[in-house]
Amino acid sequence: MGSLATEQTNVRNHPADEILGTLAHELRQPLSNIEAIAYYLSMILPPGDENIQTHLARIRELVEQSNSILSTALGLAPAPAAAPQPVAPRA
Repeated sequence: MGSLATEQTNVRNHPADEILGTLAHELRQPLSNIEAIAYYLSMILPPGDENIQTHLARIRELVEQSNSILSTALGLAPAPAAAPQPVAPRA
């Protein structure tokens, strides 16, 4: 099995694949931002509020599902989930 870079190069041998690759890249940026926002909100909102935590978990699940769909469309292994980094809220 080749490296991810080699696999990405092989996927982009056709114009339609190149467009799909560009589209996937452009969609992953806002998905990453949505995931980061959900993580940030989980850090600052009341952890005891089950309704809030359920909605945040659903957002993270939908981001993961969307990334998986993009990876499947490209014929690549799904991108690993980014490890959230702690942030300090502004005082």
